[in-house]
This record gives sequence, C-alpha cells and structure tokens, in this order.
Amino acid sequence: MRAVTFQDVGKLTMEDVPKPSISEPTDALLRVTTTAICGSDLHVLHGRIPGMLPGSVLGHEFIGVIEEAGPEVRRVREGDRTLASFMIPCGKCWFCSQGLFNRCADTRVFGYGAFLGDLNGGQAEYVRIPNADMCLHPLDGALSDEQALFAGDIFTTGFDCAVEGQIKDGDTVVVQGCGPVGLFAIQAAKTFRPSAVYAVDTVDQRLEMAQSFGATPIDGKRVHVATAVQEATGGRGADVVLECVGALPAFSQALDTVRAGGRISVIGVYAEPEYELPMSLVFTKGIDIKFCGTANVVGRWEEVLRLIREGAVDPTAIISHRMKLDDALRGYQLFEAREALKVVLTP
Repeated sequence: MRAVTFQDVGKLTMEDVPKPSISEPTDALLRVTTTAICGSDLHVLHGRIPGMLPGSVLGHEFIGVIEEAGPEVRRVREGDRTLASFMIPCGKCWFCSQGLFNRCADTRVFGYGAFLGDLNGGQAEYVRIPNADMCLHPLDGALSDEQALFAGDIFTTGFDCAVEGQIKDGDTVVVQGCGPVGLFAIQAAKTFRPSAVYAVDTVDQRLEMAQSFGATPIDGKRVHVATAVQEATGGRGADVVLECVGALPAFSQALDTVRAGGRISVIGVYAEPEYELPMSLVFTKGIDIKFCGTANVVGRWEEVLRLIREGAVDPTAIISHRMKLDDALRGYQLFEAREALKVVLTP
C-alpha cells in the first residue's frame, strides 16, 4: 500500500509499505478514505518528536471504512464508516473511568513514534486501529468525511480550549494564533455567545479567515496587541484569552492582554522546559491560568460532532488544498511554507 513515511529529520518519503493486519483481538483494520496533514506532523518532520524510526507512517487525522474487526471489538463492525481519534486511551484506568481520557498514562498516538505507542499513522491506504472501541467513532451519512474529519483532532482541540476558557455570555474573548486550531477555537468560542472575539496573528490569510468566522482581526505586526484590546474594552482587557500559539512571547502577551480576574486557557504546545512567571503581575491581577495539555478528544468529540451536524460550526471552511495521497509530499511543502492552511488527502 502507499504511505507517507518518516526517514530522517527533514526527510519524508512516499513509498509502498506492507498492508497492516489485525494483531490483537481488540484491533480493527481501517481502509482510509480521507486523511489530512496536521501542524503536529511538522513536529515529526522537524525532529521534535523523539522515537521516530525510519519507515514509520505519519498521520493522525483520518476517516475510513472498517475492513476487518477483531473478535473482541464491539462498537464497530465490518463496513462501518468511522472517525479515528488521534489519541488512543486505555479505557481501563482511573482517569478513563472519569472521562479524563487525555490524562490516561497509557495513551498512544498514531504516527508519533516509539514513546507514544510505536503505531503507524493514517497517511496511508490502510491503518491498524488498536483498542478500536475506544478510539473509533461510527459515522452516519449526515456528515461528509470532510465535515467530520477534524473532530478527531484539531477541531475538538480548539473546542477543548474554548470550554476550558469558561466563556460566559457577553464575554470579550481573544484568540491568539489563527492556525487551524486557533480558527477552530474561534468557531467554538462563538457558540458560547461572547460579545466579541478578537483574533490575533501576523499572517494576513489567517486573519482574513478569522474575520470570516466573525472575529475582529488584530495584526500583531502592526499594533501592540494588549493595548489594542484594552482600547476596545474601556481599558479593562479580555475576559478570556485562548492561547493557541505555543510560544513564550505569546504566553507573556496573554498575561498582558487578559483583564484582572480573567482567565487564560492554553492549548498551544510548548517545547521550552522553563519560563519565568511574573508572579507579582499574576497575583495582583488574580489571573486564572488553565493549561489544557492534550485535548480530551474522546471525551468531547460527541459534542463537537453535534455542533457540526446542527450547522453551528463549519470545519470545512479551513481546507485550502485537496490532494491525492500520492501528492502528500507536495502538500507538506505547501503546509510548511504556510502556503496552505489545511491539506486534505484522499487515496
């Protein structure tokens, strides 16, 4: 079968690899119908994910049809069309029993190296799905592949950030970073009926997309973000800041932008091991800071799929390129160069 494989830092290949098969009774074999390139896949490409071995298949956003199900799989069966979660919780630990699937210590991730399960991913024609009852969601014909696809990762990630922001009716919300997760955080935030959503970025295309979702754009290249938000709120600042960048200057900016007694919800992924927190500022302002960590996809995707089904949000709006799987390397080039907002691939 055809698949996108990791070879070395900075090097991916499209090649023929063996078709996977069921190895555990709780496995399913999925024939992929739609997959996508995620920003997290660039972490793999750039060597930020330890344990990636040459020949490993990338990809953790995908939908497909069950070709075969193991004897202990109960939730899906052969012929079912299903959405995959990027994360595979164990389903047995205390955290899973509480619905905190993203806190499971035995979580595995598709296409993310030996330290996260050593599982091949979904940028391929077929993928083996371990613990299928936990990480597959059956889909009916009400949603297309493209509508449902991002509920398995980035849309639910943006939604998770908005939920943890505890947005109230009438709040002023600032979303920092208008990549795919930030754009979905904007759509999610709007469902909580804030009075205004401000979108911060430095890329014109992303700001235009954010504006199309009903956010007021703030270009970080041209204005001082915290000052602009204060001017728009009578000097108060934002009630809620959703930090979707994952860079220390963005976190510092969030501290300046949020109002006294406000809340910062952080979904951006930070690689830095340390940060000097301005304790006097945080104490004086009385800021609540919530680090979301890995999003609780399995715990929240049912609600996200409902919002999509009802037309409250439109995940397909961020798709900039539709390509065949064999053209995936070109898709990676476009995505890395920020010439593509979101690339969807079909075998």
